[in-house]
Amino acid sequence: MSSVNLYAKEISLKIVYYGPGLGGKTSSLQHIHRAIKADARGQLVSLSTGTDRTLYFDFLPVKLPKLRGYTIRVQLYTVPGQVHYNSTRKLVLTGADGLVFVADSQRARHEANVESLSNLRENLREQGLQLDRVPHLFQYNKRDVSDVMPVSEMDQQLNVHHAPYFETSATAGRGVFEALKSITTLVLADLRRRGVWRAEALPAGAPEPAHPNAPANELKDEPSDPGLYAGRAPTTDGSISASLQALADTDPDEMLGADLKPLEPEEAPVDGGVLARGAALSEILPSGPGRDAVVAIEYLIHRGDYPNAVARAAKVFNEGAAASAAVASGPEGPALHALMLGIPGDRYLRFRETAARAASGGASSADALFALFFLVDVALRR
Repeated sequence: MSSVNLYAKEISLKIVYYGPGLGGKTSSLQHIHRAIKADARGQLVSLSTGTDRTLYFDFLPVKLPKLRGYTIRVQLYTVPGQVHYNSTRKLVLTGADGLVFVADSQRARHEANVESLSNLRENLREQGLQLDRVPHLFQYNKRDVSDVMPVSEMDQQLNVHHAPYFETSATAGRGVFEALKSITTLVLADLRRRGVWRAEALPAGAPEPAHPNAPANELKDEPSDPGLYAGRAPTTDGSISASLQALADTDPDEMLGADLKPLEPEEAPVDGGVLARGAALSEILPSGPGRDAVVAIEYLIHRGDYPNAVARAAKVFNEGAAASAAVASGPEGPALHALMLGIPGDRYLRFRETAARAASGGASSADALFALFFLVDVALRR
């Protein structure tokens, strides 16, 4: 469910990192966040517990150089590794354009890899999807520790659809950018194949669009290591933008002057006014008005109504602040309410900015998910 903004000429891609707990999903995103220069990345949001490094999700927007006049924004998520947070896994998985399965190479963790991959297939099946129909690849992680399984054995047992795979060490960053470049290219190729963006001929005499790899926009990532890659996706000189350019150059007549056509959001499965069984973060909340409000927002997100989902979350939060006996009325009430709940100031400011953006109809799927998790965080703190 890529987000296409025709006015801003921007495509937002959602890529989800999946795999067993403590397998390297969070470490992969942390390395990417550190390696990309500050003006090309967003804030890394991580909500953790003492038993797992990811309770809700990690979110990292990565803004890449322009491709044929369109800005590509990649939104990276991880799911929690623990099985009893499966409802959160389902919600984060909703609308994913591409998947990176991070497998733990330690032989003792092979059963956990198989269990997590089976869980991924089941959660995709509940959304009417199959793994072989979704762009995906494998990161065989922790190749720098002892007692690891041979890559050939792991690939034979896990990678039944012969997707690209990479040997990685997420803590050291080895191979992580290679996987990111590959999944981004695979997702863009899949979106073009499905008609999410389509080409129209340039007017006669129109100049060719500027080359997207202008030095001012180039991402400074790690150099390419061809030995890490199985060789089943486009190869480039090593930079992310070059990977995207290689995709465009494979069919220049189709890519020049590209015009985008957004996909229509799918209707959510509804049973008696309530979401059918599936992705539901509200399941972790007790019954009551707070949970009902979260369910309503989940429904809006499933329908693809992101501005109203954010607006509903802001309304619920502001009404809660107004009802708080410990907070004085006035325009500063919501900020004081957030402060008293212990919500970090930068997180509240981001929520307020997201709500303001939604008020003008500019909310994306990432904005809606952030607003949902913000409201759930508030409910749990209460």
